[in-house]
Amino acid sequence: MKKNGIMRVFTLLLVLTLVSTCAISGTFAKYITKAEGADQARVAKWGIVLTMEGDGMFKNEYEADDETFTGDQISASVKSSDDAKVVAPGTKGDGLKATVKGTPEVATRYILEIPANWADVSLKAGEYTDYTKLVQADDGTYGYTDTFKLDKDYGPVKWDISVKKGSTSISLTQVAQAYPALAAAMGGNEYGFSATNAKDIVTRYATQLQNLIETMVSGASNAKFEVNDDGSIRLSMDFDAGKEMDFEFGLKWAWEFSDAEGETDVSLNDKADTYLGNVAAGVITDDSASTDLSFKFTATAVQID
Repeated sequence: MKKNGIMRVFTLLLVLTLVSTCAISGTFAKYITKAEGADQARVAKWGIVLTMEGDGMFKNEYEADDETFTGDQISASVKSSDDAKVVAPGTKGDGLKATVKGTPEVATRYILEIPANWADVSLKAGEYTDYTKLVQADDGTYGYTDTFKLDKDYGPVKWDISVKKGSTSISLTQVAQAYPALAAAMGGNEYGFSATNAKDIVTRYATQLQNLIETMVSGASNAKFEVNDDGSIRLSMDFDAGKEMDFEFGLKWAWEFSDAEGETDVSLNDKADTYLGNVAAGVITDDSASTDLSFKFTATAVQID
């Protein structure tokens, strides 16, 4: 009887345990839906390197190009008397280079600027005394009595801009050769274009210049070449994100030597050049003439928002 009682108690506990286990299992069961997401990023690449060089564009002494000059007595065609850098008819310079390299992962705007205080050698349109010819009057006296007239502002120093990418390059003078009529209308010749005419050129030919810049600079878009009201000059162009930027801007200048035939054939340019030279020497005082040439270039690469 005792054993049977123990068995009954054991059986009852076993039944209660199973019932409790089912109850507990039912209590902690639940629906589960799970989703996970992950992401990572890094800083977009910039990596643009700019360089600028060009301190040697102007000199205080220029070598003679005329091969008829012989001997040690002619060491230079132009030489400054006070070691200041000078320009004169027959001189030229090639030295300013602005380079940009990089493949940024952001849209980028490249800007070249010349501040408003730039100066150009120039003589305003008007009538001036001709100092190339000493005239004898009826009474036997001599004087500079002849005059010459400029119908438009005269800027003898011509500038040429070139863009180089790898072994391929193109310049404004090359374009001028292809479109001579347009170049002549813009005041250009085989040496380039006068900075004195810059405002008029940009105002009249803005669309053509913008198309030209985009042609010259592969991959560039939204090109703008502007002369602001204060006289500052700004060239800008945009590049898409991931576009390789690897090109070089070059700037050179030339003051064309006389194209007159012989020493007695004096051109209008000769007369204007001689007048400017006399202003520089202090022989003449004339606010219509500018005998200074100066500029400063600033290159900037900036992310487009």
